[in-house]
Amino acid sequence: MDPTAKNFVFAGLIYFFISACLGLLMVFYDMDQPQLIFAHSHLNLLGWVSMMIYGVGYHILPRFSGNPIAYPKLMQMHFWVANISLLGLVSLWGYSALLAGLFAALQVCAIGMFVLNMFMSMRPTPTEG
Repeated sequence: MDPTAKNFVFAGLIYFFISACLGLLMVFYDMDQPQLIFAHSHLNLLGWVSMMIYGVGYHILPRFSGNPIAYPKLMQMHFWVANISLLGLVSLWGYSALLAGLFAALQVCAIGMFVLNMFMSMRPTPTEG
C-alpha cells in the first residue's frame, strides 16, 4: 500500500478515536456547547469518514482502472492540506469566523485535489477508447 494512502487510513482511525472520546465526554458531562458539537461532527465526517475514503480510494480505485495514481505529489500535498485544514477548522470555529472560513476553503481545495486525482487516475487507457 502506498505510504500516503496508508497515512490517510491511519489519520482516519485517529480522528475516529478522538471523535468517539469527545462524544463520550459530551454525553457523560452534559457538554452540549456548539463548539464541541461542531468539532465532534466534523472530526467524524471530515476526519474519520473522508480520510478513510481518501486512503481506500487512493489504494483501490486506480487498481480497478489499471492506471497508477495520476499525480502522486498531489496526493501527498492533499494529505497535508486535508489534515491541516480540518484541524484549523475544528480549532477555530466559533472563535474566528475569518480563519475558520479560510480553513474551510482549504478543506474544499483538499476535496478538489482528491476528485481531480481520482478522475485523472481512472481515465480510460488509450486501448479502452
